[in-house]
Amino acid sequence: MTLRNIDALFKGERVLVLGKPRGDAQQQLVANIEASLPAEQRCHVTRTRSLRLPDFDAEMAIVMDPRWATPRTVDALGRSGCRAVLWSAEPRIGGEVLRAARPYNLRLLGGRSAGVVQTRTERNFSTLALAPRPGKVALITQSQSLAAAALDWALGRNIGFSWMACTGSEADIDIADLLDYAALDPRTRAVVLQVGRIRSPRKFVSAARAAARVKPVLVLQTRRAVDDGPQGPDPARSAAFARAGLVECENLGGLFDGLAALELLPTVTHHRVVVMGNGAGACALGTDALLRQGLQPARLGADARKALADDAPAARDHGVSVDLGPADTGEILAALKVATADTRNMDAVLFVHSPVAGQPHEPMVEAIVGAEISPRLMTVWLGLHTAQRARQASAAARLATFASADEAVRAVRYRAQYRLTRELLTATPPPDPTVTADVDALRERLVTLAADGVEWLSADEAAYLLTAYGIVGENPAESAVRIRVRAFRHAELGMVLSVQDETLGIDPAYGFAPLDGLLARRMLLGASAARLRGTRAAFEALAQALVRLGKLVVDLPQVAGLDMRVAVGPRGRLQAPSDSLIEITDAPLAERQRLAMSPYPARMRHIVALKDNQRYIVRAIRPSDEPAVLDLLESLSPEEIRLRFFNYIRHFSHDMAARITQVDYDREVSLVVSAYDRPDELAGMGTIIADPDGNEAEFAILVHRNHTGVGLGRHLLDCLLRQAGAREIRTVYGDVLAQNKPMLSLARSLGFRIKISLDDASSVRAEIDLADYGKAEAD
Repeated sequence: MTLRNIDALFKGERVLVLGKPRGDAQQQLVANIEASLPAEQRCHVTRTRSLRLPDFDAEMAIVMDPRWATPRTVDALGRSGCRAVLWSAEPRIGGEVLRAARPYNLRLLGGRSAGVVQTRTERNFSTLALAPRPGKVALITQSQSLAAAALDWALGRNIGFSWMACTGSEADIDIADLLDYAALDPRTRAVVLQVGRIRSPRKFVSAARAAARVKPVLVLQTRRAVDDGPQGPDPARSAAFARAGLVECENLGGLFDGLAALELLPTVTHHRVVVMGNGAGACALGTDALLRQGLQPARLGADARKALADDAPAARDHGVSVDLGPADTGEILAALKVATADTRNMDAVLFVHSPVAGQPHEPMVEAIVGAEISPRLMTVWLGLHTAQRARQASAAARLATFASADEAVRAVRYRAQYRLTRELLTATPPPDPTVTADVDALRERLVTLAADGVEWLSADEAAYLLTAYGIVGENPAESAVRIRVRAFRHAELGMVLSVQDETLGIDPAYGFAPLDGLLARRMLLGASAARLRGTRAAFEALAQALVRLGKLVVDLPQVAGLDMRVAVGPRGRLQAPSDSLIEITDAPLAERQRLAMSPYPARMRHIVALKDNQRYIVRAIRPSDEPAVLDLLESLSPEEIRLRFFNYIRHFSHDMAARITQVDYDREVSLVVSAYDRPDELAGMGTIIADPDGNEAEFAILVHRNHTGVGLGRHLLDCLLRQAGAREIRTVYGDVLAQNKPMLSLARSLGFRIKISLDDASSVRAEIDLADYGKAEAD
């Protein structure tokens, strides 16, 4: 999770090329470099006899000949000030090479990378034969062939890129690093991502989630023919993408259909699509496409239908579609304007056009462009010979145009899915169920059993473990509502949970620990467990069971797998039959490989006694704290709000509260404080947010006026600084209004340096080197 020196790949002013090009791809790479940089800014070494670097200071090097791919070469590059290496050579980058690069923070892209392109600076250090158009989309791939195919697709759709990068075999820089780079790039508005493998599950999910919070990320997963298991999309990967907030597309064309919808269509909320066509058959193609996607065609409202009858009397409203076949061009344009203006009843209008006599494609494209119809219009030009020119003209005019009605409807679904994923990222879950398991004792018990050679827990041991997590080991009645739950080790994503309603015979739904109540419900709905026999109470009880089992997986790394049926008995009692299987291991994975999601840091909870023996509970924030956070913020005075947020805020929204409460514990530390005798009422909160490099972190603290003067702010900031030090963050800073004297006094007392802000005369920056803080504490 570091961006150090990645910018050198895209902004390199001086480039050193090592080795003669081998094959067409490297020949193209050399040609692109020569076209990107003047001769004085590049140096190409083709000799290999001495393997000595020339006297040429380069920000970036490109290795094409494997004879240069040595630790000695990398060490020499690092000593000369080189910051990044594009590894185009075929051999994989070995561990010795990586160790040689590490002291210099020299970053390596590859091996077998297709390179990078930065359109703004016209830097093309890639093997791609086509040049991308400038744009605001970042393309990140792991595959050279798919990078070339994606560029060809984009050119055909008139979609431009801010930059492109192919990670190849990912010895160092991987897709997670580039997602972080894209998230922070102000010239990138959306990201298109191809994933063939996930090297580090926690790192990938963390970076994907951070990027998806600030801009759309569309992803296509691919699998190699040599991968084990069934071919096709991996449902566990799909679950990870959804958890991170990515929009998964079915194929390469779908990526750019979805991108076109995100870029050109306004917000889509309910999949409401009105179908219009210049003929009954064209209309049928549109309505059938909707039905195949499980969507119902939308109908215009009464006012719009009346306007349609007045402005386009030849149009025929069939309820599920509007046939514009008998209408002339003027009436068609009038009908499209009426339909796209009816935003109360539709999200998009799908116009399917056939080149019938008197209505060729290209004049219709020109008429639509000239009429300046709402961007909610999607067009489909049927056919091939004249349709190709119509599609090209539509794309050039920035119309949302698609090759078929199915592709158009799929794009609408992706557009709506993006809105849904953003909502899910900020949804407020209910409080977690109380689990009183003695985790340390259970871990010790499992370690002892595993050391004795036990691989599968006995029925009694399994019942003991499940009971500790609130699931009673007893056989349920035949009529009990039940589901099958599994936990297993995925080749890429660590421990994965699955849930299945076996009575329906459908595929399982997948998820990742830790779970909350909302995530558990979504898993059950994905498995169609909502249709299980029983009541809503039983459904909620099963959701709670999933949360409890997720906590078991998080707490106990010795659990390598489980397979069980969970049932809901009388009065909501959770039961598991005696045949529950729980596998244990004496060699558990490291946490970052075992858990794709960062677990809740319960260890941060402590009780502190401050001035006058006033006791407070300090703990990490939870998503379910949102109501309490809103109560705290709404109770602040206008001046308290201004001093904390640099502005007067009259209303604190759900989105703002969700951003505060729903944190990635790998990147942020957010603490909340409550009085010991009022644990549900917050007295203050504090946070540090690290940059992706992990070098710097920004802090902010807030203490309610009823709890100032007892040392609470000092304790909060001290806790945050200690957490930052434990994460090897070097510098912590915070921007403070110059009028906020108490905060500045606190910062100075802890060793912060106060600097004048060059950007805002009303504020200053408080900054501390954590090495100095550690020394001061030791003294």
